[in-house]
Amino acid sequence: MTWKMIALDLDGTLLDRSGAISEENAEWVRKAQSSGITVVLVSGRHRLRMVPVVERLNLRLPMITTNGCETWSADGRLISRCVLPWKDVEAVHLFAFQHNVQYRAYCAEGVFDSDRSHHLAQMDYSWLKVLLTSENRRSLYDAHERLLATNRVELIVYGLPGEPQHIDVQPKGTGKASALDSLCASLGIRPEEVVAFGDDRNDIEMLRWAGMGVAMGNAPDEVKEAANMIAPHYLESGVGRTIARIMQQASA
Repeated sequence: MTWKMIALDLDGTLLDRSGAISEENAEWVRKAQSSGITVVLVSGRHRLRMVPVVERLNLRLPMITTNGCETWSADGRLISRCVLPWKDVEAVHLFAFQHNVQYRAYCAEGVFDSDRSHHLAQMDYSWLKVLLTSENRRSLYDAHERLLATNRVELIVYGLPGEPQHIDVQPKGTGKASALDSLCASLGIRPEEVVAFGDDRNDIEMLRWAGMGVAMGNAPDEVKEAANMIAPHYLESGVGRTIARIMQQASA
């Protein structure tokens, strides 16, 4: 197989606990790019928190941000953006208030927390996704069930079944896999020509979609079950070591 794209999640995959990139990871990402493989960063992060990663790699890379709600070209041009309809923004805001759940709003204009005095100003912004969190797991579960019942949004739940640690709420039909599929279609790349790396529940569909889904050694079991290959732990430069292995196999 000739691989034409490598899609990389960031936290728990490419980056270490401090947000740094190991030398081995950086080396093999650059080698992949220089060999003609398109490397794309695919993260739940806001674009503003992904740009420094690209700068540290000293590369020009396309980015899929906020779990697929935005896609940016390698030259920094916005390719696509999906936002939550106003009705859904109101529902998230209402349910969070009713269940005493905090949220972080990822908007095109920036990232804002509900516990800040200026948070109501967000309501006029373009909401991409909302991260719900609470120390009270029951309250978070109840908010999740009410949002699920609307059938209007995509929900990604992190944590144990029935005991969510936090929840991503984003526009219906969005996700890392669908954003990658659209980007690849525009570049003439087929899904079977893509290697995707990830470690968490927002990566599952992407790993299933790609020709080679690679779960990190630190990933939960359900993420590993969605993958074709298990990489070493992210703190052991699992991305770099696996890219090296894949490229060596392809050239053999």
